[in-house]
Amino acid sequence: MNNYLKTLLITVLAITSLSACFDEGKETDIPLTEVPTKIVNIVQNTLPGISLTEAEKETKDDVTIYELEGKMINGNEYEIKIDGSGTIRKIKLED
Repeated sequence: MNNYLKTLLITVLAITSLSACFDEGKETDIPLTEVPTKIVNIVQNTLPGISLTEAEKETKDDVTIYELEGKMINGNEYEIKIDGSGTIRKIKLED
């Protein structure tokens, strides 16, 4: 029985590790409420008046990247990529 539990534990740990590898670099839609306040504030200070509409989260090489989409009062739509430390990686005006 003891060997069975060890084998089961090793199997569960291996499956968990493999699934974490496959999630690396995968973008996942998240609610705007899950985006850290610090990140939202940086985006809103960079693009005053933006109304955020969508959020995605991706972890790549142990760096979390948030991709936020939003709309300005004048109708312009933006896509902003910002990492978890608050560094803006890209701002794109959507067509």
